Amino acid sequence: MAVLPPTASYTQFCKYVCDLRGEKTVTELDELWAWRQKLSGVRVITGAGFRATLPEDERHLSREERGQKTVQEAQANGRNIERLSDKAQF
Repeated sequence: MAVLPPTASYTQFCKYVCDLRGEKTVTELDELWAWRQKLSGVRVITGAGFRATLPEDERHLSREERGQKTVQEAQANGRNIERLSDKAQF
């Protein structure tokens, strides 16, 4: 059986559930519909949009690896990199 599309109506959802799991009461169908609506609002942020803005050679690196790369490039250019104290006053 095909997966129910996210744009399915309540009637289509009820038919799908009854075909898949057998007859359900109206209360059970309402609860399942409410759960489906809640789950459809969940967004998973993978960071793909941010990674697309990075240079090609940095897209596969973690945040820590990108930081290390930046420090190495700065040191290679003759800059002296010092870690900021955790108790620094601004």
